[in-house]
Amino acid sequence: MRSFPLALLAVLVTTTATVGCGKDRDVHPIETTGSATAAAPAPTPSAAPASAPSASAKPVEHVELALQSVANTMAYDKTKLTVPAGAEVHLTLKNNSTMATLPHNWVLVKPGTEASVAAAGLKLGEPAGYFDVTDKDALAHTPLAKPGTTVEVTFTAPPPGNYPYICTVVGHYVMMKGVLTVTP
Repeated sequence: MRSFPLALLAVLVTTTATVGCGKDRDVHPIETTGSATAAAPAPTPSAAPASAPSASAKPVEHVELALQSVANTMAYDKTKLTVPAGAEVHLTLKNNSTMATLPHNWVLVKPGTEASVAAAGLKLGEPAGYFDVTDKDALAHTPLAKPGTTVEVTFTAPPPGNYPYICTVVGHYVMMKGVLTVTP
């Protein structure tokens, strides 16, 4: 008995179900194992299935970053961070301040936009976490971390380059900043 491709089997089963099988018809099972040989070629899919990974695609790298504020100051404990382009980055920010007047956040911005992103957040104030979620110059951000709390964000690393990160709380961005270097 000849083997048929699964696509042809599906057509045959559908046709049989649609037309129906009479009692006087001789029905034989179709063998679906072994090499596929058929009179008609199997249909060619127009696109690769979404679940089939490309042979050249590399898996997404996951990177964990931890950042803290330095006591009751307007400073991050790290001013340089590095991640590969396209990585899934999970960043946690711990606010080590004990003063209620020192909440902090972490905002990754396009180079040269620190002042405008901070000003946009300032206009919205504390209820918005000193951050404008519609700002196109902001690439990723954490919520506002009150003293003694930890916040987090997960984002995809942008293309290679150097990206500033800042705290957008009133007046903090001038001192509370660093650079995320994204490598190829």
